[in-house]
Amino acid sequence: MFCFSEDIATSLSSMLEQYPSLRSGSYANAIEEYCEAVALRVYLEEGRLVTCSEIPLAEVEEFIGGVLDFSGELGRHAVILATHRDEKGVRRCRDLCDALLGKCLLVNFRNGALRKKYDALKYTIRKMENLLYEYSLAEAMGFKKELATSGDVDMPVEDVPSAGGP
Repeated sequence: MFCFSEDIATSLSSMLEQYPSLRSGSYANAIEEYCEAVALRVYLEEGRLVTCSEIPLAEVEEFIGGVLDFSGELGRHAVILATHRDEKGVRRCRDLCDALLGKCLLVNFRNGALRKKYDALKYTIRKMENLLYEYSLAEAMGFKKELATSGDVDMPVEDVPSAGGP
């Protein structure tokens, strides 16, 4: 899928060099989505943030937009990790987003599309912090970390009904 996308984008580059105004709009949005997908793949496979040099098709603004969008995917991934009681995984997601926020603080985004994505990053970090807080509360209340399976749904061991009823 990635190679196919790269091939299509590369085939359009000669036209974009000839008519640079065509880059904005749909093409730039598609490259942003591509950056987001590559960032997610690199994180899931290697546990790190993709670099701009790894996506030569993207201009800097497209790369930043894609990486900021990726932070939302990372937030959804953290929720999945939290349901599996993977505190370390949630912390890794939060730490990466926090480092990304630190880099973004050096940039003045003004009031454009990147500013909205930057603001969404701050909300994502807050959600991850809430996940970690709720996890610590559950742990402090004595809930076990392992999961039990009841049918198709994973649930905490404490929530599995016993054979004798409540």
